[in-house]
Amino acid sequence: MANKDYYDILGVSRNATDEEIKKAYRNLARKYHPDLHPDKKAEMEAKFKEINEAYSVLIDPKKRSDYDLTGHVTFEPGMGGYPPPGAGFPYEDFGGFGGGFEDIFGEIFGRPGRRRGIQRGADIEYHLEVDFMHAVKGTEVRITVARRTGASEKMTVKIPPGIKTGSRVRVAGKGDLGYEGGPNGDLFIITGVKPHPYFRRVSNDIYVDVPVTIMEAALGAEVEVPTIDGPTRIKIPTGTQGGQKLRIKSKGVYYVEEAYGVLEHKRGDEYVVINVSVPKKLDERSKKLLEEFSAINPYEPRKGLW
Repeated sequence: MANKDYYDILGVSRNATDEEIKKAYRNLARKYHPDLHPDKKAEMEAKFKEINEAYSVLIDPKKRSDYDLTGHVTFEPGMGGYPPPGAGFPYEDFGGFGGGFEDIFGEIFGRPGRRRGIQRGADIEYHLEVDFMHAVKGTEVRITVARRTGASEKMTVKIPPGIKTGSRVRVAGKGDLGYEGGPNGDLFIITGVKPHPYFRRVSNDIYVDVPVTIMEAALGAEVEVPTIDGPTRIKIPTGTQGGQKLRIKSKGVYYVEEAYGVLEHKRGDEYVVINVSVPKKLDERSKKLLEEFSAINPYEPRKGLW
């Protein structure tokens, strides 16, 4: 092993953290454990022994430091021990590595290590895509969560209003089971929000683009616009400009805010962004009318802008 790169064997960088090293080892152990490949046992035994040796060095601060300085490490008798071929790789044979292997193999094969004792179960992350409307208003979803033992559980969970992409919704006690009577871990639902065809969210406000005619913008009008609660009617003021925003109070995202230790249920606003829509085709009479209008009402919209 002196000429082999332990970091390369585990597939980690030289500045990898202990957690990254453990994660890499778990993945490789699941992939190459000989008991999982009875048809290629000899090949897997050699590969697995190499992985174990690399892990036993890199997870130990002193051995890792020696290895980083010299490129090798002095193995003490019995250190990095490995059961002989055909021994069946009993779980207890990995005790020589200081307990880390027991924890890892307990996760892989669904059985706790002999020195684990009472421990809290691991948390579980569940990634869920949520429709835009459900995200801003809240909903309930039916999901199936897999456990480390291989069993799965169907459950209904509440998604609170106002969640965003990357929000973490905690469901207490619905993670992995605890060890030796320890408490269960928690379930964390990591949300992704699908885009909406015409609504867009900015903080806790909703924005929507609404086209209006030249006459509606110039003379004012009452038009129907969409909200997340359904359609409503608003007044377009006389002389409304393209890009102007009209506010509809309390038609935005539902959210909860804490103030002085008290949770308050609040709601954002909706902003209607006006787009003045100009006809693409005009007959001759319409053109004449516009020319007359321009002559009667001259103005320079770009004056003073630059």
